[in-house]
Amino acid sequence: MSRAGRRAADNLGRTLPRYGSQEEAERALFTQRDLLLGRLRTAAAASPSSQFDLTPESLKTLERWYFEVRECGTFARYGLSPETFGRCIAMYLGEVIVKNHAAFRWVVREFPFVPGTYEIGVDRGTLAVMLTRFGEVHTRPNNRKRQSIWREYHRWVS
Repeated sequence: MSRAGRRAADNLGRTLPRYGSQEEAERALFTQRDLLLGRLRTAAAASPSSQFDLTPESLKTLERWYFEVRECGTFARYGLSPETFGRCIAMYLGEVIVKNHAAFRWVVREFPFVPGTYEIGVDRGTLAVMLTRFGEVHTRPNNRKRQSIWREYHRWVS
């Protein structure tokens, strides 16, 4: 790994949650996942333009809704901050993957570059998609159609 790559890994590792054991990390991160999915369901119930049925197509609806909320500055209306909404999106993406592809399962893994820090994601053996730091959807390049999450889903499951 290059020096710059190691520096980036160390920086990421410093932002990840720290736990005393794998079991503690699993309990905390799976609970957090469930809370974030619940918050998204609650927020979606208050929005006429959202429909989240755990299908791949619902990822397009989710991303359109995200941009609508962002452009109108109405995160607070749904009880979410921009960061929390992004984390909700990441967990929803993972849930769509797991519900639609039996080979995938939820996992919690220790971050290899900073011992004691952990990430949550989905895994199908040779492919693990860690969702702890999903990224800000609105900053993604080449996202004119606002379907980057849907495209990412298809890239990972194919």
